[in-house]
Amino acid sequence: MALLSDRSKIMVTARPRRGASLDTKLVLGCMVLLALSLALALGLITILGSDYVRASRNLEALTLYRKVLTAANRLSAERGPMNSVLGEEPAADSPAARKLAEFRTSSDQALAEITPDDDNEVSRHLVARDKLGNVHASLAAARRAADRLSARPLAERDTNEIRGVIAGMFGVVETMRPVVVAAMAELTEHDSSLSGHALTGLMLGDLREYAGRLGSFLAPSIAAREPLSVTAYDELILTHGRILQIWQSLEHQLALHTDAPELVAAVGAARTRYFRDGLDLIARLSAEGKTGYYSVNTEQMTLQYVPTMAPLERLRESFLDDMLAHAQATRASSVRWLQLVVAFTGLIVLTNLLLLVLARRRIFRPLLQARNHIVALAEERNLDRPTRVNRHSGEIHELFAALESLRLKLRERLRLTERLKVQAETDALTGLLNRRTFDRLGQDDSGFADLPIETGLILMDIDRFKLINDTYGHITGDHVLRTTAGLVAEMVRKNDLVMRYGGEEFAIVLPSTSLRTLARIAETLRAAIAEQAIMLDDGTELLVTASFGVATGRRDGPGWKTLIEAADHALYTAKAEGRNRVGIAGEHMLAGKVVADRVRAA
Repeated sequence: MALLSDRSKIMVTARPRRGASLDTKLVLGCMVLLALSLALALGLITILGSDYVRASRNLEALTLYRKVLTAANRLSAERGPMNSVLGEEPAADSPAARKLAEFRTSSDQALAEITPDDDNEVSRHLVARDKLGNVHASLAAARRAADRLSARPLAERDTNEIRGVIAGMFGVVETMRPVVVAAMAELTEHDSSLSGHALTGLMLGDLREYAGRLGSFLAPSIAAREPLSVTAYDELILTHGRILQIWQSLEHQLALHTDAPELVAAVGAARTRYFRDGLDLIARLSAEGKTGYYSVNTEQMTLQYVPTMAPLERLRESFLDDMLAHAQATRASSVRWLQLVVAFTGLIVLTNLLLLVLARRRIFRPLLQARNHIVALAEERNLDRPTRVNRHSGEIHELFAALESLRLKLRERLRLTERLKVQAETDALTGLLNRRTFDRLGQDDSGFADLPIETGLILMDIDRFKLINDTYGHITGDHVLRTTAGLVAEMVRKNDLVMRYGGEEFAIVLPSTSLRTLARIAETLRAAIAEQAIMLDDGTELLVTASFGVATGRRDGPGWKTLIEAADHALYTAKAEGRNRVGIAGEHMLAGKVVADRVRAA
């Protein structure tokens, strides 16, 4: 029979119900951090997106504003060649007439660009159709009046009629002003910080308009070759004052744009060409107007005066170019920042996901594996399975190396414990279980929890063993004990327990075995022992016999003691009957019965 295996296992208390695992907490934590990062990034993207939308609207509104100012300037510039035509004889192919046709075409194109329609990009802007309709109607009426008057001979043209035609063109510019104001309102609606720039653009347009009017005030008198009227002279003085006032205000505004070389150059050109040369020409012609003797005609005046106003137009265009450049730069910057934040957000998301994967793979998964190893070590499981140390590095490697060292030590300790346990429960001479183990059977020991409560017991005693010791010596006695113990251990069943009960006494525990079966097994053992000759060192064959006592009962509480007493009493009876017998103890303590006769009768 195999020795009793270690039935005492470490009792691990029931594990408390756990919450979320470390891995789950890691994922949730990373998701929270990712959500916070995305919320912050979304806020930045929203702000930058709003900046981009505002910059795009500003650029679009500024583009419209420039087109409106350009159209107003074209209408104002159309008076120059018209003044020349009104001061010459009717001629459809004259240079002044051709120039007037070109300027009218240019004005029409400029108006077409700001007129809303289904196919025009500018139709999204609130440029009122009725305001532009007034401009078109006023322009058409002024042109018709100019064409009727210019078709008559020069001598038939009255000065007042010429002034009326010119006043009609002034009226066209005035009807254009609400359109300019509407475009300026569109520009400042989305960004009030542009109001100053919009006002500067308006003042630059007014500067060109009033400069053109100075020539228009002189044109009727020069065409009629008559002195300036008091009204015309007063208008010249008033308009000249407005020009100087506007210029004084503009100089302070334009001085702030030192980072725009073209604008700075345009300011210098305006000072030289217009405010010196142009106004000097007006002053000279105004002086000639007192007598009516003019040194030029209307065409010559136009050719000399209009070029001096070109720097004013370049000044306006340079200023608007600078505004557009800043608006484009602002939108480009918004796009770059928006792209940067989107890219950075994507990088944050990828980094978080990468860190999550790496943390799970390099830290948390190994920690969870380490936790499983620790639990297994605590429960003394998998002690023969090596810990994979080389799969990790750094502190994790050190942790698993420590776990592997702990596993080896626990395995060694367990083996040592098992050896000590075997030594504590095994008889050193025979190799059978000892009396200590026998006593544990009746003590509700957890190591025997799988052993049935109902059990059978055979007590065996070698007959006249003291005589053997006295005759042959203790060495021979030990040899007899070992040989007899080996024979009994080989003959019992696998689940039966064979123990050395005393000096020459043995106990055999047979779980769930009937009394009749016990008697048969005991008789078999008795006969085998009696038939076996034990060879001594000197060649002598020694025959020994044994007596048996069998009983059945319970091994719990007082039942175990009762069972032992019953088997012992049966053994005593067998000894008393002459030895080499099997005594049986039944429910009524049927002692003294010789089992051999009963077995034969069965």
